[in-house]
Amino acid sequence: MATETKPTSNFIAGERDRSRNGRFLIVIWAGWVSVLLLVAGLFAASLPYAVSDVKYYEWQVQVARPVTATIFPTVDAFVIYLLALRLIAVAVFWGTAVYLVWRKPKEWMVVYVSATLLMLSYMLGFQSDLDRWRFPNELLELVPAIEWIAPLLFLICFFLLFYLFPDGRFFPKWIGVLGVATTGVSLLFVNQLEAAFNVSEDTVWILFVLSIFLFALMGLVSQALKWRKATVVEKQQTRLVLFALGLFIALPFLQSIIGLWVGDEPLLYFLWLHLFLLGSTLIPITIGISVLRFRLWQMDVLLNRTLVYGGATAVILLLYVFVVGATGALFREDSNLLVAVLVTGLVAVLFEPLRRRLQRSVNRLMYGQRDDPMTVIAALGKQLEQTAVPSEILPTLVQTIAQTVKLPYVAVAHKKEEALKILASAGEAGDLPVQTFPLVYQSAIIGQLLVAPRSLGEAFTPAEMRLLQNVARQAGTAVYATQLTTDLQHSREQLVTAREEERRRLRRDLHDGLGPQLATLSLKLDAARNQLAQDPAAGNQLLDELKRGLHAAINDIRRVAHDLRPPALDQLGLLSAIREVAAQNSANGLSILVEAPDALPPLAAAVEVATYRIVVEAITNCVRHAGAKVCQVSLALEADLRLEIRDDGCGLPAAFQAGVGLASMQERTAELGGSFRLESAVGAGTAIVVHLPCM
Repeated sequence: MATETKPTSNFIAGERDRSRNGRFLIVIWAGWVSVLLLVAGLFAASLPYAVSDVKYYEWQVQVARPVTATIFPTVDAFVIYLLALRLIAVAVFWGTAVYLVWRKPKEWMVVYVSATLLMLSYMLGFQSDLDRWRFPNELLELVPAIEWIAPLLFLICFFLLFYLFPDGRFFPKWIGVLGVATTGVSLLFVNQLEAAFNVSEDTVWILFVLSIFLFALMGLVSQALKWRKATVVEKQQTRLVLFALGLFIALPFLQSIIGLWVGDEPLLYFLWLHLFLLGSTLIPITIGISVLRFRLWQMDVLLNRTLVYGGATAVILLLYVFVVGATGALFREDSNLLVAVLVTGLVAVLFEPLRRRLQRSVNRLMYGQRDDPMTVIAALGKQLEQTAVPSEILPTLVQTIAQTVKLPYVAVAHKKEEALKILASAGEAGDLPVQTFPLVYQSAIIGQLLVAPRSLGEAFTPAEMRLLQNVARQAGTAVYATQLTTDLQHSREQLVTAREEERRRLRRDLHDGLGPQLATLSLKLDAARNQLAQDPAAGNQLLDELKRGLHAAINDIRRVAHDLRPPALDQLGLLSAIREVAAQNSANGLSILVEAPDALPPLAAAVEVATYRIVVEAITNCVRHAGAKVCQVSLALEADLRLEIRDDGCGLPAAFQAGVGLASMQERTAELGGSFRLESAVGAGTAIVVHLPCM
């Protein structure tokens, strides 16, 4: 019964969670709609007063007039220019905010970020004195509340981003509770100071700013703790946005510090007007970059056209407003048909080139150099040329591909014995599907290039497929060369190890075998010499023992020499030595035939030794295990030395496991860079085919 009710309880719990999340999402959406209506209403009400507000009420504009007077013909021209910049910034805020909720309407954190962007757009400089607005008498009492609550609400929502971004969670939980509680108590206390203790307005304002700063500071601490726990992908997704948020907070304090130092410097405030606007606009821009390039919140890439046409429209609008406004102010005319027509023609001419340039820039931001394959290949070749250490070639290869094509995951795998081994990788695939491209060298597949698309559900375009295939062709050579270098280094290590092992064996044979044996013979020789004078018979007996010992020592020396190189090779030559081995083992119904040319050209000593020992080992296996009647040994000199040993015996069983002899033949072949192939079937005999370079 318990096993039957458990899924039901899980289903009910899941339904409760979905219902709770649904209600919470409704609340978030209600807040978003309220913010949209409030901000839109404030914008609509403040726009008629925008020019006069900027011209007469913004003290930064007043202080910067000596500088603006040298650039713009009139104050109105500068005001129009500044408002045009702010309108473009507002368009960026609103475009990003609307796009976020359009693509992720069910993600409450995305909706919250969108609402915060709407709030920030209003704070860019379109705020107006509400007392000048025409409200019904019933709403007049709400004006002070709106003037106080709306900016405070906007600030709190903005600074909450420092706690919640990007996953919507407080981390650690206590810092969120502490930050909200501390700031709330501080604000309530500050609000009562003026009335209760007759504190000046300047002091109240300073305490208010410090409360907000404390709230933001604890949010920065939260982000620092989140950063320590974040993955590489999460850090890529958030670092630009966090930089923009931190810059937005730092700019006012930086301006205040510099202002205290240099005073009311007109150039400083002229620059400040632009820096504040740039710092503010960086917030939606960095969110857009994180969405496009690093797939923040797993969004797709449909923002491409929005960025291209929105950016082109914004630049053209700015150009139009600036030229028409500046020309009208210069000629003291409110309207000039000729100027308007000329500027309209200029806009029409510039729009398409500007659109193409923006399209290329956005494509590079989103897709890297996919539209310019030669740039990718050239960058790949340049990076490989500059890589001096062989071990860094493959990491450089995957890093270059990932950066130039803007892919979240690139890896190179080497194929060895039907298994793939990752040699180098860049980025993380996560839940993204991985697509493979074969790495080919001389018509043989030597590995795979593994790449992940930029987001879930996104497929590579035909152009990207062709680009990655071309990159894989170039990478195949690099992977082969790298693996060849690695194998060469491994072979060198094996050669050094084998050489030292051989030296140690020789030392052991000479020191532990021949050394004591010869020392014993020397003692026996002294004893025999002394004995001959006293007892000739006993002396002769010692001499006989000494002779047998010398024969044993000679045999040991021959054995050591034979282990170094078979003496038959020096005495008879390779072909005659093989024929002698065949003749010695042709017995008990087994006939061993040798098919070889009459003579061979001089071969390297290593090739001769390897050929001889492989033949001896193969014939030994045939005699012991094959039960064959005929064994054919064939040698042929082509581009390399071809050796084949074939018998008509019982063959190898299906569950055969290679022994020491077969492994020894394979090792000798591999040491010389040759190829080894074993052919066998039950009842069909066995064949060993070896190709050795003539060297």
